[in-house]
Amino acid sequence: MSKPIVLLIDDERAYAEVIRDALLTYGIEVLLAHNAMEALEVYQEKVPDLILLDVMMPEIDGLTLLKWLREHSEKDRVPIHIVSAKAQDKDRDAALKAGADGFMAKPFTIEELKGLIARTFANGHSNKN
Repeated sequence: MSKPIVLLIDDERAYAEVIRDALLTYGIEVLLAHNAMEALEVYQEKVPDLILLDVMMPEIDGLTLLKWLREHSEKDRVPIHIVSAKAQDKDRDAALKAGADGFMAKPFTIEELKGLIARTFANGHSNKN
């Protein structure tokens, strides 16, 4: 099987680069986007196996992007997990209602993130099957 591909969408560049570098050590290819428009461009070029999406971003927030992807994507349904510092029950519920497959509160450990990714791929959510 080829490397799993994760699209990480987060406007905090330093945070995104730390996550990318950590995941690279596990053999996971990470595509970065720092806003919704970049994310759509990356998504059109290369379909990821998993999207990790922050909620609080400039211009277009993560939940709006999530809804758009769910309504307009003609590609295979890619699992999308929200990763957000806004982690109250209402935030988690809003993410799931918008179409997220899961929710992970920031801050989290790399081991927690690795576990989320492993569970996603173990459930057959790879576009390379």
